[in-house]
Amino acid sequence: MHNILMVTERYVPIWGGAENQLRQLIPYLVNSGFQVSVVTRRWRREMAKSEVVDGVLVTRLGIPGTNPAATLLFIFHLLSFLIFSGRKFDLYHSHGVVKMGVLCRIGATCTGAKNIVKIATAGKVEPLLDSILGRFLLRFFKQSDCVVCMTQEILKELDCIGFPRDNVARIPNAVDCNRFYPERDVVKRSLFRHKLGIPEDARLVLFAGRLVHRKGVDVLIAAWEKLQDVTDLYLLILGSGTGQVDSVEEDVQFYAQERGLKRLYFLGEHDRPEQFLANSDIFVFPSRIEGFPNALMEAMASELPVIASRIGGNLDLVVENESGLFFEKDDAEKLAECIDTLHANEAKMSCLGQSARRRMLELYDFTTIGGKYCDLYAHVASTKR
Repeated sequence: MHNILMVTERYVPIWGGAENQLRQLIPYLVNSGFQVSVVTRRWRREMAKSEVVDGVLVTRLGIPGTNPAATLLFIFHLLSFLIFSGRKFDLYHSHGVVKMGVLCRIGATCTGAKNIVKIATAGKVEPLLDSILGRFLLRFFKQSDCVVCMTQEILKELDCIGFPRDNVARIPNAVDCNRFYPERDVVKRSLFRHKLGIPEDARLVLFAGRLVHRKGVDVLIAAWEKLQDVTDLYLLILGSGTGQVDSVEEDVQFYAQERGLKRLYFLGEHDRPEQFLANSDIFVFPSRIEGFPNALMEAMASELPVIASRIGGNLDLVVENESGLFFEKDDAEKLAECIDTLHANEAKMSCLGQSARRRMLELYDFTTIGGKYCDLYAHVASTKR
């Protein structure tokens, strides 16, 4: 079987949708016979330069920090790694951004490997046309052996730069429906609330994701301020902005404290998000920019009714009024109204949640999506350039 190098700017213990998606995909690939390694950036000093995570070797390059010098050094180290240490790999699979894909294309050219680029979010390709450097990078990017395209938005951007459709694979993110499921045991749900110091009959609203500007958590906090009179609603914020250049974690915490917002819990990062999803009642996803959001899929698999901003991959995943509700991004007033609407209608909550889980089981389970990646790797590795 083929030897795959996963190239990503962030990996565990930094948590986010893309990182969780990759971590869940890797065991499926290993069990299918692929050899997999990960190379990523060393964001913090306490992160090991090299360690085994889930049975897979993870190599972290560069020096700790988020400043421009640290970024440039990581790029240099990564390119050197791809060229001089990458000859044992058959495929480089980069995750997240175009520029990472460019580095992998250069490395693959030097080593004879193939490269696959997965673009996580729309809006990253077309702006490169506006600069000389950007157009130069796109020349390398367009030589990639394959681009994994998850949404219609991203496909339109690829068409805009003339990327050949024959080298585009339409593979969405996947979700482990065995790991993410609703907790139906009343006693366990009661115990979960008790551990958090929350009343047993409280209704829990959950956000899970990175606390960065693009995720719109500030919009959620503004909406929560409008719901302070609904005393049986509690808001759980699961995630962190640590290591993120656009972190808003301190800002939103300060805002919440300054405004004296009640029934609001900042819980930090957790490697078992399924526990929180299984025991919550409503999931809110107020992102400003999204690709194919892993967190939203996990919530839907957990049979939660979801409230999402009307953008990007959210539109691919959620069927309005069938598996969730939409609001326009940045509209805190409408978001608060959606939360209040679901809170007041338990039958609608149940109906939306059940439909959401059925959709995940039918279209996005890892058994289906993992098989597509196995087929893709085999096809790309066997195709002549």
